[in-house]
Amino acid sequence: MNIAKRGKFHWVRWRTLTLLMAATALPVLPVSVSAQSDPAPYGVVSIQVTSQRFDQILPWNKISDKTLRGNAAVVEGRKLITTADLVKNSNYLTVRKFGRYPDYPARTVWIDYDLNLALLAVANEEFWQGLRPLPLADRPVVKGRFNINRWRSNGQFEKGSGEVVDFRVSTSPFGLMEYPVMRGTTAMGGLGWAEILTSEGNIIGIITSHDNQEIEVTSSEMIKLLLQASNQTNLQGFVHRGFAWQRLNQEHLRAYFKLAKSGSGVLVRKLFPGGTGSKELKVWDILHKINGYEVNPEGKIDHPVYGLLTFTMAFNESLDPTLKMEIQRDGKRIRIELKKSRFLSSDYRVPPPRFGEPNDYEVFGGLVLQELSLGYLRLWGNNWQEKAPSRLVMEYVMRSLREIDEEPQKVVIVSRVLPDPSNLGYEDVSNAILLQANGKPLKSLGDFREAIKSPVKGYHLIDVMPGQGRGRMVFKGDKIERINQRVHKRYGIPDRKG
Repeated sequence: MNIAKRGKFHWVRWRTLTLLMAATALPVLPVSVSAQSDPAPYGVVSIQVTSQRFDQILPWNKISDKTLRGNAAVVEGRKLITTADLVKNSNYLTVRKFGRYPDYPARTVWIDYDLNLALLAVANEEFWQGLRPLPLADRPVVKGRFNINRWRSNGQFEKGSGEVVDFRVSTSPFGLMEYPVMRGTTAMGGLGWAEILTSEGNIIGIITSHDNQEIEVTSSEMIKLLLQASNQTNLQGFVHRGFAWQRLNQEHLRAYFKLAKSGSGVLVRKLFPGGTGSKELKVWDILHKINGYEVNPEGKIDHPVYGLLTFTMAFNESLDPTLKMEIQRDGKRIRIELKKSRFLSSDYRVPPPRFGEPNDYEVFGGLVLQELSLGYLRLWGNNWQEKAPSRLVMEYVMRSLREIDEEPQKVVIVSRVLPDPSNLGYEDVSNAILLQANGKPLKSLGDFREAIKSPVKGYHLIDVMPGQGRGRMVFKGDKIERINQRVHKRYGIPDRKG
């Protein structure tokens, strides 16, 4: 009897010891997670971002910092992939594995705001123990269901599901870059930042935006290209289209250009310096093929994977330095090769947002002047096209880029009027576009700074675009320095450097 009891005791003790050893060899996870049945918890980590951005209206100020939580996927090379939107304006990044303390400092090693993707690195070797890279899907998933993976703030790993709707060509939320994105639906609630999509254990994409039950996803194909780009030197990354085009899907229009009714072709209407095709194409060229794809009269190509998509997806389908086209010029079909390129800051009239640094500005007579940007327009939220001042929206929608024969230029605006006795009565010029200062056209803040060096008969004359409040504002030339000093002191505006 005693021997039996002793044997049972030793068996229990040995089993307990075995379990304890196993527990120390593997990461501690919530009881609902099984490494054998689901690799996702070992390939998805949580991110905490402390971010602080500069005020778009009063650019010398920083708004209160905020904390965001999201996700990242572990990929080969000890890197983490997440969205640029999550880590923009970050002061401090930490990552956590398995939903448990401790938190490890991370840093951004590659970021492409146009593509809305970012690569992170973690220096602490301990962080990588127990983690396993999730493989990227060999091909995009164009139909069927997928899993949504994320860590919650309570340390629990959560899975949801969704279904692919289709693919379409999207324009970056931070610029003018075009690339294919997946659209899907899900009943999963509480979507936040950068949830990871998987199918059969492979990453198929990262959620970049969501609206109720609809989601938009940057697919594994684009993630692969980003990883390739980050490992190459002297690579400019993804590129922009340097021309505007028009459908040729109207019978009389096609007849005018001597095109068959059922044939291919779209029309090149404008060229924008800096972008792909701006040097090789000409206005009135007719584009028939791009990288071997035939372009139909509505600007679509029949892609072997994605199906019917806008032809502009071909610009970022690969990292090849050139793009092949077949065009019609002066009635003749010819083949040309375009050198891929990106827009520079000087190519924009209304540039993309700036992150981690303030917009350039000038305060004059209590008028806060700056150059219009997409970041400023996005102050009005996701529906800024409908809610922002219509005249400013038009400048972006109609002329965000300068044309090939135009010199560099920006749109100078008044973002705010800081109340002062000198500007009493000028309150209605907020969000107004400035045309001239002291008789000199304004194509940049630099033009304004030069113009105010030369008052007109002792006065500073500032002209506003018609229909936007007062047509002209006037400040006394010999008083403006004292006015500016008073305004700077009252509103805590720092002295400008340089």
